[in-house]
Amino acid sequence: MGERDVDAIVALLAAIAREGNYIATEWPFDVGARARALRDALLLRRSVGWIAVDGRELVGELSVIDVTQEEPEIGMIVGAPHRGRGIGRALLERAFAWARTNGKPALTLRVFPDNERARALYCGTGFVDVSLQPDGIVRRDGTGRDVLLMRRPIDEPGRT
Repeated sequence: MGERDVDAIVALLAAIAREGNYIATEWPFDVGARARALRDALLLRRSVGWIAVDGRELVGELSVIDVTQEEPEIGMIVGAPHRGRGIGRALLERAFAWARTNGKPALTLRVFPDNERARALYCGTGFVDVSLQPDGIVRRDGTGRDVLLMRRPIDEPGRT
């Protein structure tokens, strides 16, 4: 993922935010501000990530949100028409390889507990539940939603 991908990533994020069950943002949001923040994170090397493309269309993205953390958090999006095709798994495998190369003992993520499809993917790739965080995500209207913190160890022998 590079600066040239930012506009397509933010457009995909906007499409997913409109679905209403995405953890990182709600629609509407300031597309320009989100693009600037992502560009800054990439240029300052606070974040690293990978994209998935189908032909010329960006269909998925995974970011390591803060590469300086001992066990960094990841965030991932895959466009609705492209889910269930192995894109998320492939993006996760790239993140695991990055973590291994960079000496990270684990990666973490947060997911809504009722997002069964995402949880199945995460469990199937080695993530385990760590804790339920009541009202861990505060929505724009001030209400909180529970969030599940998950962790995936990296340095276990034989694990890819």
